[in-house]
Amino acid sequence: MTQEHQLKALKKTIEEQRIAISQISHEIRNPVTLINGSLNLIEKQHPEVRDFAFWNDVRRDMTHLLNLLEDVSHYNNSMLLHLELLNTSHWLKEVTASLNFLLPKPFHFSSHIPQDLPEIHADSTKLRQALHNLIRNGFESLEGDGTVSLAASADGRYLSIRISDTGCGIPAEYIDSLFQPFTTHKPNGTGLGLAITKRIIEAHHGQLLLETEPGTGTCFTILLPLT
Repeated sequence: MTQEHQLKALKKTIEEQRIAISQISHEIRNPVTLINGSLNLIEKQHPEVRDFAFWNDVRRDMTHLLNLLEDVSHYNNSMLLHLELLNTSHWLKEVTASLNFLLPKPFHFSSHIPQDLPEIHADSTKLRQALHNLIRNGFESLEGDGTVSLAASADGRYLSIRISDTGCGIPAEYIDSLFQPFTTHKPNGTGLGLAITKRIIEAHHGQLLLETEPGTGTCFTILLPLT
């Protein structure tokens, strides 16, 4: 079998796998959505259930399951891009402005976005999701007071977007598995956020780099090719 035929066979297998995961996720989502709707109706008609010892556990687990299904869908479709030409400076400022309503207080967020960044061809929705994942990850690492910052630049070959935080850093023993699906060290995490982010960046033929120091902070750098 030639290399071209092997590549075609691999692409076909990946697409078949993506469709299978999508179908399974859809079949699970339907009853889960129905159950969640029933829980909402029960709580509305019988508010006293909120005082039951198990009720909050049920609602929390249901929320986690819905989030997991959503993340599985994002992961499964993260390589499918709808490219458009982005005014990078304007787009990044829009993304960071939208974060003001989402970020927790009293933490601080700062950004440095030059006016003259080159345009890139990218999927704005998926790239926005990747940035949100990294920024949210930064805020989740903060303890007490702290800062997350975004800085963009270009060097002629790559657009560079650095997201850094002054949080707790990532222990060395976690780094090798950090981008593996369903690997999480957070109590309520699905283990897909960073895996989704990495797939989105790689689908854009980019790189996701990591620098971290326990007790000092973490920096993720997205490198996107300009050509």
